[in-house]
Parts: sequence; structure tokens; C-alpha cells
Amino acid sequence: MIKFFRNIRKNLIKENKSSKYFKYAIGEIVLVMIGILLALQINNWNESRKDRAFEVKMLLEIRKALENDIISFERSVNRMEKLDSASNVMAKHIYEQSTFVDSLSDRGDSRWYLLRTGIQYQYNRGPYEAIKSSGIDRISNDSLRNKLIKLYDFDFPRHEELTKWFDRDYEKQNVKLTSFLGDTKVILNNGQYDFERIFPEGLFKNKEFINLVGDISRRGKSVGRYLKTIIPKMEEMIAQINHQINQKN
Repeated sequence: MIKFFRNIRKNLIKENKSSKYFKYAIGEIVLVMIGILLALQINNWNESRKDRAFEVKMLLEIRKALENDIISFERSVNRMEKLDSASNVMAKHIYEQSTFVDSLSDRGDSRWYLLRTGIQYQYNRGPYEAIKSSGIDRISNDSLRNKLIKLYDFDFPRHEELTKWFDRDYEKQNVKLTSFLGDTKVILNNGQYDFERIFPEGLFKNKEFINLVGDISRRGKSVGRYLKTIIPKMEEMIAQINHQINQKN
């Protein structure tokens, strides 16, 4: 193709047709410019396609992380609901001034055991940090980008801080709860020696124990409430991510 254009130029020069040569030169320049523009356009298209593929890939990873975190948070909510249920049972016995019974003791999945329930506020920031470090502006949708930033840089840290604050006395409460356990005696059961707790009968009238159960109950309710409020925000984010991914496909 280059040889073809070179021959045309030579013939025009030999024939001394300067006006036609001038027009031809302009045409050749225009063709070169069009070629450059087309090459740039193709390059931009390829880069845009790569950016879209990267965006979709990272959004899929963020979505997966959120889905797993929702499962984890729902399990934590369930733990707090069991703690609340155990506190309510204790409150009922306190109100009725009952005598402590073995079914409330620290064996297996008992009410006493459930009063020791704690919480770990954990979520996966990895995919969000990955896209943030590569340039958060690679999320092309402004609204989605801003909501991701709000969720991970404001909502999650704020809920984590509040949850830890309400759960701050967990270790102290467990130590205090253990202090109310009765003495241990050795029993013979079916030819086997075993250890058994003897709980004080007046436990449900003990003011310190009553105050402790009240504190545990408030801890469980507060932590559970804040865990529940973050889950809808995560579900809404997943819905918006799905909408963005569908637009890209």
C-alpha cells in the first residue's frame, strides 16, 4: 500500500502536476490522520472494555463478601436472641423468686451457659480495599461508588465501634457470673465418679445477681439491635451491585 502511494507521488512529480500533487498530499495527510484516529478509538475501546471487565470482577467479589458477611451477622443476631431468651427466663425466675434448678445450670445448651454468650464483629473489607487501592473511581456509577464508600468507611466502622462499646463488659460479666456458681461436690453415678455444682437456692433473690442479669440482658438487646440495623444496608448494596452488573452485561 505504501509503495502504491509512493508511485503515485513520483508520477505526479514527473508530470509536473503540482496542483494535483498538492491535493494528493493533503488527501494522504487526511488518510493518515483518519488512520491515527481509528487506532486511538480502537485503543480507547479496548481500554474501556478492560475497565468494565475489572469493575464487574471487583463488584462480584464485593457482592460475595457481603453475602457471606450477612450470613455471619445473622448468626450473631441469632446468638444475641438466644442470650435475650436466657435473660428473660432468668428474669421470670427472679420475678417469681424461684429456687435454682438443674435445667438452668452450666451444662450443655443451658440458660446459664447462654448468659455467657459474646459477640465478634467481623466483616470482610478485602475486596473493597482492593478496588479502593486500584482507584475507587473505577466504579463508573457515581451513586454506587459513593454508597460503597459510605458503607465501608462509615457505616461498618461506626456499627463496629458501637457494638464493641455495648459488649465492652463481656469479660467482666463472665467473671462475675462464675462467682455465683455454687460449690462442687463429687457424686457416684452408675459406677462413675463425677463432679456436680450445687447452686445456692437463694440465687434469684441476690441483688448482685439480679443486677448482673439486667446488665447482660441490656448488652444482648443493644448488640442485637445494632447488628440488625446493618444487615438491610448490606442487602440494599447487593441489590445495587446486581443492577450495575446487569447493565454491564
